[in-house]
Amino acid sequence: MYPFDCRKHHWYPATFIPAIPFTLIEILTQPQATIYDPFSGIGTTYFQALLLSRKPFATENCTVAAEFTKSMFLLFDPGLDHLTVANEICRETENFDSQKIYPDEIRKTSDFTVLIDELSYWYTPNVLNKLAYLFLLEKKEKDMYKKAAMRITISAILRTTCCQDRGWGCIADNMKPNEAQKKDADNVDAIRIFQNHVKRLLSDVGNHLKFVSDDYRVVYKEVTSKKTIFQADNRDFNEIADNSIDLVVTSPTYPNMTDYVKSQRLSYYWLGLSLTKDNADGLREIGARRKRGMKDSISNYVDDMKKTNEKLARTVSEGGYVCFVLPEFGNFNQNDVERKGSIQQVISNFSTLLSKEKEIERIVPAGRKSHNIKWATLEKEKIYIFRKNKKV
Repeated sequence: MYPFDCRKHHWYPATFIPAIPFTLIEILTQPQATIYDPFSGIGTTYFQALLLSRKPFATENCTVAAEFTKSMFLLFDPGLDHLTVANEICRETENFDSQKIYPDEIRKTSDFTVLIDELSYWYTPNVLNKLAYLFLLEKKEKDMYKKAAMRITISAILRTTCCQDRGWGCIADNMKPNEAQKKDADNVDAIRIFQNHVKRLLSDVGNHLKFVSDDYRVVYKEVTSKKTIFQADNRDFNEIADNSIDLVVTSPTYPNMTDYVKSQRLSYYWLGLSLTKDNADGLREIGARRKRGMKDSISNYVDDMKKTNEKLARTVSEGGYVCFVLPEFGNFNQNDVERKGSIQQVISNFSTLLSKEKEIERIVPAGRKSHNIKWATLEKEKIYIFRKNKKV
């Protein structure tokens, strides 16, 4: 058995490597244990837990990430013929007609909520036409497994096929591509990219399921029978009972580092959701990069994380563990000093709630630091392991 890397199947900023939750789950719990990630993103912890025959729970504020996790879960059905599903989807996408204007078909369909006009700024007409064709196929698809694979793939390739090639920060900041970028992207074959992605996705999941333990089917069936993936704010979430979680593994949002919601702008438009200033997901986002210019952004981050801490301390069972992956900022400038102090406050606060067992330091890979200037001075992260002491 080896970790499943969700990052191969959907670009999502600032995710942690799957080996971290995979290893912690294996070491700190037994099969059938309950695992929870309150900042689940695209499900990195969730799917490691599932593959290791643990019962996973996830809350995630970002609608796009939550929808990805829900769709991916369907593909982990041990009875699914992944190769057949991939081949059928690819056959169904071979009937594209370049003479048709598929965006117009979307505009004429009253119950289709895709914000096609918002998406039109980000793609050439040729690419948008192929994407619209895929949107229509996904909407008409009745088979839940094929629909799940199509939803994951469409959301993933919206950035791959986008003309804005300067990183997620430009998409988050609504910096639409210029004419030169559009000219360079006009020959992108969105349908071939879609087909290749579907094949890789289903092959990867199928290959991982070859190595699961004998009790995986039992665990998957049990998890299927209940709701375990929630698009929700962990601070006021009450669906998970107190003292019911054996292990929490999570990488909370870092202060003023990443716009998870706005980075997924294109997928929000595809789901029919705008990203105006009153977007509910954006308003609830903790530590968003867009808040970096606000005077009280750091103190608000600490207050928000304290609420998360209090919730987790109640959720974890006696003898259970909570593992945080958090940044170790240097002292390069005043901003770093303030952010470093905020992390220290968060850890200090949680240390009053649970017993700190261990700190493990890891070096941040150069590739991860270079993708955005806000990460340039982040050199290390720490894994903090806490335990809830048993009552005597």
